[in-house]
Formats: sequence, structure tokens, C-alpha cells
Amino acid sequence: MGTDEYKTQVKLDYIQDFEMMFERMHVDRPREAATYYTILIIDCPKEFSEFLKSAEDLTNITRRPLETGRNSLLRYGLIAEVLFSANSKEDFGRESYLPVHPKVIWEDIKDDLKSVVAPETYTAMQNRLNEYTTSYNEHFKTYGIKIKRDGNVTLRYSGKWILYNILNNCLEKKNNLRMQIGGERFFDEPFLKYFKKFLSLDTKVELLIDSGTNIDIAQQLKKAYGDHLDIRYFSENTSGTMRNYVFGKELAVNGIKILAEEGAEPCYVGTAYVNLEDIELLNTKFENLWELAKKLPDEKK
Repeated sequence: MGTDEYKTQVKLDYIQDFEMMFERMHVDRPREAATYYTILIIDCPKEFSEFLKSAEDLTNITRRPLETGRNSLLRYGLIAEVLFSANSKEDFGRESYLPVHPKVIWEDIKDDLKSVVAPETYTAMQNRLNEYTTSYNEHFKTYGIKIKRDGNVTLRYSGKWILYNILNNCLEKKNNLRMQIGGERFFDEPFLKYFKKFLSLDTKVELLIDSGTNIDIAQQLKKAYGDHLDIRYFSENTSGTMRNYVFGKELAVNGIKILAEEGAEPCYVGTAYVNLEDIELLNTKFENLWELAKKLPDEKK
């Protein structure tokens, strides 16, 4: 689809909805970020020139501010960058990013939003959520990564993006969740808040932590959620930078943490798999690590 043929389906109301949400989420440059995000989920263009044409027509945003909005989305975990794909017929295009599901954004911010907008505005935004969901599902498919049951896609993403993605999959389907994560930031907000949402959905979670730094918090979670949560951990610096997620037999992400400069938000590079054989292989690797890890010590009385 060339630029001359390109016609957006985005309405200004859509952009204004996400601008309000992003403002409450304290996303930098919320208008520019909302413009890029909305065009991505509604139109899913494959070229930056198509994003730019819609942005200029709808909000009078030019190239540099639109790029800034995209970078803000990436930093805040609202999109992930596609690096390459394999064994897939899906055409990702040259401007290739995967947004988190709009429903998860809404679930995250709706209570806060309700306290600051008029009731009729809130209701209108809630009603438009169905349009956003329909468009998102059409473009990004069941798991939010465009591919269904064949191939894999390698991404650059933040910790929040992967949690948003997993949360959406947990909302859609009830499945066991296996997570191998770092212990140093996971038990801080907002990560802990999202993790508790998994557990509140009656999702059985097996959590493998790469250090014993926050064992006391892990013990409190285990006590609070009982049979819904099982936790094991490695001694300090045993497992390094691996970050793996296996969601039932639906989706698996095999990733590594990229060491960030001091003060910068850590990012990750990982490959998302939907092929059943690949998922089973990652399940087996998780089970092997699980057997090597330590059980939580009993709480001190």
C-alpha cells in the first residue's frame, strides 16, 4: 500500500482518549505518543511515511515530535520493537512495533481516570474500547505479536511491555504461567501491581527468581496467594540475565536482559514463540532450572 493510496481510519476522538489515559499514566509527550499509538492499533501501517501523513492530517504533528512520541511509548512499555521474524508469512513492514492491548491500558488506568473526567466522557471512552479491541485483534492476532501458530518474532522490549502482554493473555485465557525473572526490580511498583493482577485471575504461577534479594517479599506473596503461587530462587548471580516466560501451551518468550547504563531503564531482547514444539522445549528447560533452584525458606516467626 503506497502513501498515495493510504487513508486512515483513525478519528480525533480516539487520539484524545489515549492522550487522556497517557497523561494519567505520566507518559512523556502524551499527545504525540497517543497519536502514534492510535494510528498503530487502528491502521497498523507498515511505513513511517503513512504514520506521518495521518499524524499531520489529524493533529498537525510533524516527523520529529512523532518520533519522540514513539520513543516515549517504547520507554514506557506500551510498544515493543520488532527486530526480525522467522518462519512466518506475516509481513511486519519496515515500521514494525507491537503495541500492548488497549484493554490492558484501560484496566490499568480506568479507576484513576474516573476520578478526573466527566461521567459522560468516561462512558464514551469505555464504549469506544470495543472499536479499539476489534482493530487490535484484527492486526495483532491472539497473542499480540501478529503470528498465530507458526514462526517466531524477535523483539526489543521493556519489562512493563512483557507484563502487559502476559496480563492480556491471562485475561483472555486461563492458563498456567511460568516466569523466570530478576529479583532486583520485579518486586517494586509498578511491576508488583501487575503481578498481583495475574494472581487475582486464578492463574497458577510458578516464579523462578535469579537471586535471594527479596526473599521476604516473596514469602509474603506465597503466604497471601497460597496454591496459586509457587516460588523458587537461585543464589546470588547464579542465573545471570535470562528472562523467560511460558504461558500454558499458547506462548513462550525466551529473553535476556541488556545491561543498561546507570539510571537508564533496562531493556530486553527476546524471541516470542507460538509453535507448540518450541513452547514444549522451553517448558522442559524451565522444569530443569526449577529442579536446580531452591525452595523458599520457612518464614521466621
